[in-house]
Amino acid sequence: MIARTGSLDPKLPRWPLVAGAAALTVLGAILAVVSPKAAIALVVVVGLVAFVARISDRPIARLMVPFVGTTVVAAILGPNLAIPQAPGAFLFRIMIVALVLGAVGYMLMGGRLRFPAALSIPAALLAAMIAWATMSIAWSQNTGAAVRWTAFLAMMVVLAVAMPMVFTTRQRVTTMLKVLGWTFAAVTGFAFVEIATGYHLPTSRLTQMVGGSAFAATSVFGNQNNFATFLTLALPYLVTLPLVFRQRRMLLIGIAGTVLDLAALLLTGSKDSLLAAGLVFLALLLFLATDPKQRSKFVGAVVIAIVAIIVVVPSLNGSGLIPLPQRAVNKFSFSLLEKEIASGQGSGAARESLLGDGITFVGQTGGIGVGAGNAETHVLELADFPGVSNLHDWWLEMVVDLGLIGLALYVTYYLLLLTRQLRWARRSTDPLVRYLCLAGSAAMVGFVLGSLAPSTMIAFSPMWVMFGLSMTAIAVAERARRHGGYLP
Repeated sequence: MIARTGSLDPKLPRWPLVAGAAALTVLGAILAVVSPKAAIALVVVVGLVAFVARISDRPIARLMVPFVGTTVVAAILGPNLAIPQAPGAFLFRIMIVALVLGAVGYMLMGGRLRFPAALSIPAALLAAMIAWATMSIAWSQNTGAAVRWTAFLAMMVVLAVAMPMVFTTRQRVTTMLKVLGWTFAAVTGFAFVEIATGYHLPTSRLTQMVGGSAFAATSVFGNQNNFATFLTLALPYLVTLPLVFRQRRMLLIGIAGTVLDLAALLLTGSKDSLLAAGLVFLALLLFLATDPKQRSKFVGAVVIAIVAIIVVVPSLNGSGLIPLPQRAVNKFSFSLLEKEIASGQGSGAARESLLGDGITFVGQTGGIGVGAGNAETHVLELADFPGVSNLHDWWLEMVVDLGLIGLALYVTYYLLLLTRQLRWARRSTDPLVRYLCLAGSAAMVGFVLGSLAPSTMIAFSPMWVMFGLSMTAIAVAERARRHGGYLP
């Protein structure tokens, strides 16, 4: 037998932990006398040290699975998991930095990080985007904004890439989907609590509004448009459950989840996201109708689409199953949007103006872009300021900030994930793989319009979780092929 000197799962040594815990405790006690914030820091540090000591006898590689899963949930919950005294240091940012440092330490201790070969090109495109964004700092007018935007890009790419690296088996993928399902239930359920009680989380922008203006639901996202985009990204993963899996439980979860998702979407008042939801259903219907192997599921998709129409369409007139206030009904009116554009006032006019200004910026820079995160800086300097600085269009933001090169990298990455998922959704014989690929491709189709709702997407975690799920789908599809068509 050959002795293995370079273990793939190195253990954490105990003596540095003991010494570090003692030193940090003494330091924390001293700081606690100076400031009450230090007392909170002391508790956090001691808790982390105790946690590390507790798990120090377990393989580090195995710990990455629950750690990455917790990081994904923390990313969705965002600033709501922050220390009140330090709102910028919320749990996700701490965990993503710890993830990077842990990965570096793991490799220094002799471990090896395995990356799915099927994702080499998508990963290379993401790395090229980070590199190009970093280079653009050199010609950015607002260096601080450029550095911050690039840092957000790097953090979110780490989140997306970590998912296919650790969720590699059937059990891990199933557990991940269950965790995300419970997270969706909690996040969406709170939206109905908002509507019923009028209570909003401190991070919600509706808490700053006076009078009767806070009629919408924001849940944990602070902005109703961001929440609406989250709902459209989650929708295909609910709709496809009864289409792929034949169990009665999946049928109930899929139908109930779809109705819950659409009801919450109506409560956001987001037109863009409502159109994105329609695009999701259209994509699923077209896919099932054109795939000879899955045409039998087309009827089920039609039934679900009819249920969606029954839930949504009457409510848009204020007389449906979801009772909407008149202000919400007005927000869904496309005739109002046309009037805003014609009169040059309101959000419709602002969006039209931002589109023209953004294209002008690209032309003025010769197609190279204004630099990462600098679109807002240039909008604020316009003589005819449109009233908002955010572009409210992720595709436009990419080309304005990173120019034609950045847009080309992003579009190539996007289309690569979409086409590969569509291919595996047709070819794979494993229901779990088909589910991931079909739902992921539908989510990406809907996101073409869904990405127009939020003010900016660079730090919008649900988008990056969607990319992580899409890359996971491609990786497990390739792994299932190597194991005879069934994911082990």
